[in-house]
Amino acid sequence: MSLTLPRALRRGILGVVTALLAALVTVVDIGGLTTSVAHAAAPAGTEPVYHAVSGGTRINVAGVVKSDLTAASSLRVETAPRAVENKTANVDVLNGVAHVEAIQSRNSTRKVLGGIEVSSYARIAGVSLLNGLIKADAIETTATATIRNGEVSRTGKTRFVGVKIGNQKIPFNVPKNTGITIPGVLSVVVNDVRGQVGGDALIKSQATGLRIVLLKPQAGLSAGASIELTPTMARILIPEPIEGSPAFGYAYSTQVGVHVGDALNIRSAPTAVVICPAGGTNGVELDNSTAKVLLPGVVKANVLSNTANATVTSDLTDATMSARIGAVNLLNGLITLNAVTAEAHVVKSGTDPTVKEATAKIVGLTIAGKSIPIGVEPNTTIEVPGLVKVIINEQTDLPFPYDGIAVRALHIQALPGAPKDIAGIDIEVGVAGAWVLRTP
Repeated sequence: MSLTLPRALRRGILGVVTALLAALVTVVDIGGLTTSVAHAAAPAGTEPVYHAVSGGTRINVAGVVKSDLTAASSLRVETAPRAVENKTANVDVLNGVAHVEAIQSRNSTRKVLGGIEVSSYARIAGVSLLNGLIKADAIETTATATIRNGEVSRTGKTRFVGVKIGNQKIPFNVPKNTGITIPGVLSVVVNDVRGQVGGDALIKSQATGLRIVLLKPQAGLSAGASIELTPTMARILIPEPIEGSPAFGYAYSTQVGVHVGDALNIRSAPTAVVICPAGGTNGVELDNSTAKVLLPGVVKANVLSNTANATVTSDLTDATMSARIGAVNLLNGLITLNAVTAEAHVVKSGTDPTVKEATAKIVGLTIAGKSIPIGVEPNTTIEVPGLVKVIINEQTDLPFPYDGIAVRALHIQALPGAPKDIAGIDIEVGVAGAWVLRTP
């Protein structure tokens, strides 16, 4: 599909609706916290902004997000080439509504002749949904939006491998927006492709592998609940300025990496990530929940729920990011806990100094069989000789140009000379950060 922009749009007379992931998400180092973070919103102007978001699954009930994008990645930039990626494995969503063996999301921009293309991609593998009613070996979806010599265009497509809905097998290529219904049970749009010109974007391209609507209550979800597999979105927009100081923040449940030399290779990307919109949450708490995360022999975590809550006005910015997890088992029982909450809070009022606070509460923590009290001091370190170092309630003031604070409830790092199966391991549990931009 290709369209020429109306003259008014080419002049940039277009508003933007702030969205949950309207920020760049990438892996960077902020004060020693290597993590997914939200960067500053693009400045006001007439230059296009390229925005893309994707993930493995998303579940909505009565118009409210019940489980946000799993293994999400998001890109918001003004240039090309740029790219971000996220991967995770063995994800259970909402107590078994969906089980996915592997998820990969990727968003990028690239230069094309006469312009720039923004692309959004998601792939899931080993899928079992609604107790096996829907199964898939793999689903791979891509959406693109392009501006070239003043013209905009979009594409969207999904490829299917070993997909079965009820008793019906889905071929590799399916026509766009193919409908399938299991009477009285569910309806499915296969290779769902949508798009628009104008509104909240110069052009928007959306593609979703499977878009499922329940026709009766199932697996703890009410009739009318919507389940999306491999949702992707790419759009080109003109930004609108935010009044006051933008809010920034992130929270996630776990991340596992392995140090190889000076590099940190990610084995399990941040789980149940939630990111604070720069313009605030408009009085609504944003939530991303996942039932279980399993990386055999390394991490087993249950009931993951992370939230963002922010107010942004001309004279006040108040943002709170929270990470909450139920029972956690690390390194085959070397470290266990019953529940953990980590929270980062930042307040900026007029020209007053920024108020920053971080907390971590861990219930039932044991390390190598030893019970650890709830209220330990920030940055308490415990070593298990020959194995790991554990930092409890690790807090970091974020460096310039950020003005805020970040916290890890637990940070586990392998000690030099640790056994081969955990050598270089780096595990984060219960992570949150919140900040504004520091004024000169």
